[in-house]
Amino acid sequence: MKHLHIRSASLGLLLIGLLSGGGYYFFWTEPAGSVSVPSTHTLELPLNFPDSNATYSLLTPEEQKASVSKYDHLIRAACRKYSLDPALVKAIIHTESRFDPWAVSPKGAMGLMQIDPVTARELGINDPFDPKKNIDGGVRYLKELLDAFGGNTRLALAAYNAGPNRVFQHKGIPPYKDTRRYIAQVFRYQFYYRQTERAG
Repeated sequence: MKHLHIRSASLGLLLIGLLSGGGYYFFWTEPAGSVSVPSTHTLELPLNFPDSNATYSLLTPEEQKASVSKYDHLIRAACRKYSLDPALVKAIIHTESRFDPWAVSPKGAMGLMQIDPVTARELGINDPFDPKKNIDGGVRYLKELLDAFGGNTRLALAAYNAGPNRVFQHKGIPPYKDTRRYIAQVFRYQFYYRQTERAG
């Protein structure tokens, strides 16, 4: 199925509209990710629609929960392999793609963990839309970033979002609002997924 991928604007959760005939609500959520819209739908945005880096999701809360469960075994396997926290990886996937394996950002980042083409080549990922390959490669890349920044999760997340060169250049978290919001959002989701795991 072909997809139209959209990114734009701001904080908060805002109901934008109902796609004709599909029975799906179109949600405006927090920045840092992308979502696919079935090409059979026509989407019209208001003229004053803000432009920036928000995440759009067609998934209902029930569908999001199902998506987390669907990829849980792949996430846990990769985290065991690279000794990382599954809640952190789930938080990154939630923030990056909202668990949409077909998500593509305007800059070409692909799949669940939004791996860009250059990084995909460096990691040897020949199909970034394959959930297993995407998750394994994304977790391996995150592990490399954590090692590069001495285990500092904030710096590793900043590098995942803005690129490691910018973190080195600024000798810390770059002064970008989107990157700072991204880090805060990932930590919020990490806390949520840890609580969910404890609740069983």
